[in-house]
Parts: sequence; C-alpha cells; structure tokens
Amino acid sequence: MDGWESMVLFVSFCVTICFIGLWYYKIVRLWPLSYNKTGRLILGLLPVLAFIIIIRILLTMASFDVVNDGLYISMYLFLGFLCLALGSMLLRKVFDLSWDDDALQRGNRASLAAYAGAFLGMTMIYTGANIGDGPGWWTVIVAGSLGFASWMVLAAQFNKYAHVSEQITVDRDLASGIRFGGYLLASGIILGRASAGDWTSWWMTIVEFLAGFPVLLLALWALQVERSQANRSTSRGSRHDQTLPTALIWAVLYVAFAVLAVMLLPAIPGSPIPTFAEVR
Repeated sequence: MDGWESMVLFVSFCVTICFIGLWYYKIVRLWPLSYNKTGRLILGLLPVLAFIIIIRILLTMASFDVVNDGLYISMYLFLGFLCLALGSMLLRKVFDLSWDDDALQRGNRASLAAYAGAFLGMTMIYTGANIGDGPGWWTVIVAGSLGFASWMVLAAQFNKYAHVSEQITVDRDLASGIRFGGYLLASGIILGRASAGDWTSWWMTIVEFLAGFPVLLLALWALQVERSQANRSTSRGSRHDQTLPTALIWAVLYVAFAVLAVMLLPAIPGSPIPTFAEVR
C-alpha cells in the first residue's frame, strides 16, 4: 500500500467513524423511545445493508488484488461510506432531503421512503464501480463519479419537472416519496452496472458507461407517472394515502425494469447476476 492509498484509507476511515457514529447517535438519542419506531428501524438498517452489499462485492467481484487482501478491502469499504456521507450532503443541498431532520426528527414518512431509496441507490453505484480489475483506487472514483454524477443530474432534472421534493418535504406525500425512492434505487442499479467492468482506458470507461442508457427510459417513464399522478391528485392530507398501493406497485416496477435492463446487458466476468440469455 503506497502513500496515496494509506492517505485514502486514513481519511475514509475517519469520515466513516464520524458518519456512522453520528448516524446512530442521532437515532439512539431521539426521545421518547416510542417515537418514530419505524423510521428508527429503517434508518438503523440502512448502513448495515450498505455494509453487506459493499463487502459482498469486494470479497467476490472486486479487482484481483483486492479480493484476498483485508487491508484493501477495508480501504474500499471505508471509501464507500465516505461516498455515502458526501452523497447524503448533496441530497440535502439539491433536494432538501434530510434523513435526520425530516425522516427521523419530524417523522416524515415520505422523506424516509425517498431517502432510503436514495441511500441504497448510491450504494449500488459505488459497488458497481468496484466490480472488475483496475490499476488503483482512483479507477473506482472515476467510474463511480460517472455513475453518481449521472444519477444526481437525472434526479435533479426529474425533480425540476415533477416537483417531487416539495411534495415530499412540504406536503409529506408518502406516495410521492415511495415512487421517488423506487426511482432512485432503480436508477442506481442501472448506473451501478454501467460503472462496472475492467479498466482499460479513460476513453473506454466512458464508452462502456454508455451501457447505462436504459436509465434515460426509466427517467422518462417515471416522470410521466408523476405527471399523471399530479393530474389526478386534487387534495392533500389523508387522501394521498389512498394511492399507496399504486405507489408501491410503481416502485416495484421501476426496480424490476432496472434488474431486467441489467440482465439484458452483457454479463460482467465473475458476476452472480445472470444475463437474459442465461435465464432462458
């Protein structure tokens, strides 16, 4: 491990300790203990799920010099949580989507659903960037940055035309939160696959990333759904809850579309995810 890698390990370790420590400190100190049990449970499980997903990929599908080296696995694991910490800050800035203020403190279930989808979507992008062989940690950053930037830009444009941020944080529309969370997770799955693969060159990384084009179809589809739902909605409050089953169906369909899109793409060497041809 050279000097740069040692620095990355140290910085990402410090950020991870602060991020996770503050995360669970805020969950535990919320009083009374009976308040927002569902939110506490879901938020408490998110870092655990991220840990399981990231460590699984690092142990099985990361670069050949990483999978059997505990120090490198630790570095990339901590780097993943550093990315999640930075991503959470951007979610707050761009969408006013806050896990602690809205989802935890105020008990906003719409924010909880949207943030959970966003958190897992970011996790999928980072894990995808770790799949394949590469000459160093910076290749993970480059591939992951392509995926995360595309994910964030598309979500921002989606929000611009669908106004889901206001519906989630102001109106507390749970159905909107579920649909938006489903979209963020599904787009993260597609862009995570687009970020995966062996590193050959800067140019080929960009070319291979274009395999994530189905995310554009997903975004257009989800935007049309939001506009359709907005036209049907004529009131606030409890009547929004009448659309919850439909919102759950849309979220599941988004994720199913993402999984199908990944299966239709050529298989990543060593990937446990089958292609469409292999399924048939």
